[in-house]
Amino acid sequence: MIDPATFLLHTPDAEKTVVYIHTPDGDIEEHPALLVAQTRRRKLFITLETRRRYLTHTLVEDGQPDEVEQEFLDDYTEVEDLMEDAGLDGIHDGEQGIVYHNLLYLLMNP
Repeated sequence: MIDPATFLLHTPDAEKTVVYIHTPDGDIEEHPALLVAQTRRRKLFITLETRRRYLTHTLVEDGQPDEVEQEFLDDYTEVEDLMEDAGLDGIHDGEQGIVYHNLLYLLMNP
């Protein structure tokens, strides 16, 4: 089993991010997250904390080229839909997508 710090060290910057979460007592926690699926407009990240959280980055249609909206997904159906749109073969519903090897790491290192 490879630890998350070592895995993140060798993960390309484009496949990881840091999620900042406000705690009930007003502190801010940082949690690394891995990119596990991507379509043309959306990226799905999963945090590496014990309580896994799903976060999407969605390109704003009429915004700046790099402008994204971030949203935590509470409904697992949305996660499944995005994974399906990313498609294991790379194309689904006319949307080109990618399922990242990072998902395999997460499955093997719960």
